[in-house]
Amino acid sequence: MSNKVVVTGIGVLTPIGNNLAEFSEGLRSGRDGIAPVTQFDASKHRCQSAGELKNIDFSAHFSPEELPYLSRGAQMIRVAAAQGLAASGLDLDVEDRSRIGVVLGTNLGGMPARKEGYAALHYPYRRGRAGPKEPWRALVLDSFICAMSDHVASQYQLGGLSLVMSTACSAGLHALGVAMDVIRSGRSEVMLAGGVDPLSEMPQAGFGVLRSLASDKLRPFSKDRDGTLLGESASLWVLESEAHAKRRGANILAELAGYGGSTDAYHMTRPDETGRGPARAMQAALASAGMKPEQIGYIKAHGTGTPANDVIETRAIKHVFGEQTRVPVSSIKAMVGHSLGSSGAMEAAAAVVALNDGFLPPTLHLDTPDPECDLDYVPHHSRPTKLEAVLSNAFGFGGNNAAMVFRRWEG
Repeated sequence: MSNKVVVTGIGVLTPIGNNLAEFSEGLRSGRDGIAPVTQFDASKHRCQSAGELKNIDFSAHFSPEELPYLSRGAQMIRVAAAQGLAASGLDLDVEDRSRIGVVLGTNLGGMPARKEGYAALHYPYRRGRAGPKEPWRALVLDSFICAMSDHVASQYQLGGLSLVMSTACSAGLHALGVAMDVIRSGRSEVMLAGGVDPLSEMPQAGFGVLRSLASDKLRPFSKDRDGTLLGESASLWVLESEAHAKRRGANILAELAGYGGSTDAYHMTRPDETGRGPARAMQAALASAGMKPEQIGYIKAHGTGTPANDVIETRAIKHVFGEQTRVPVSSIKAMVGHSLGSSGAMEAAAAVVALNDGFLPPTLHLDTPDPECDLDYVPHHSRPTKLEAVLSNAFGFGGNNAAMVFRRWEG
């Protein structure tokens, strides 16, 4: 029996598009979704820009009674979940919901709710007053990051595993990988997986203090890069066994062919300069897919735009693909910012878009290439191409590395 895992639906909210079609168009056109922050007063922080969601009204998705009690992260993942399930065509009424699980990656979860709850401590609680009660309810419900997966599970009465991965910036990709492993093991035929992280003032301030944020633009692989920029996103994928998807006549977007992870075991914030940790994750993903490096036509890089990450990721790619490799590599973070725990899953959606829509997403603002970053990074503009297989990377603090291989579905 085949244990292939396939993708049948993806819902996404990003700074350059609020569904998969908009996201694809934004990637193809090289849209820059970085703009001045509007959710909080960023004037007191070192960096005032980020990749915020745009043109979305959450009040159109939730009742007036429900909306005040949902943190921004909860709102985002529930909208993405509705999209992903609708795109998949999965009829939950004929499925065994007790065997469908949810695995999400997040770092911040309900951090904005925690901030509101903390602010509420400065006011006495009085029953019936609108001010304190709502933050406290959101604080209780969403302050634990596990609430993000529980929101989706309870919304659709899904009784399988409900898990949250919180492995820094690789969390979303690890979530997809864990869901894939659950299906491959035969414990479930359907899993929902992805990631969510809203923008929050605390990371904006903290990363600014650490001088990890760019002074103006995010410039992956450029000689004059000086940091990343934060963003926010949510994505929810419907993953199924090949047999289940075929049995119901699903429209299959891609095969999730391989997944690998590793840990640098080196430093909490600084990656191992040799790139051996990320290289092991890529090698494990290829082995899981039963593929060789030369079968990969595109690498969606982690590409944070920080001085250390981009050089080390380049070294890791060369270690796996060869010093003279010409496989195209690009980072989409210059368009969407770095949405931390959500980024791995959302950016993997860009890899699937590239596979299906026939183009390589560009690396924006790559005006002055770094001599140590000498691969083909698809600068400035998207590039039409036909791909059979792609690899997506996500690396995080603590040396947490994840890589995933997607293969074109031929049916």
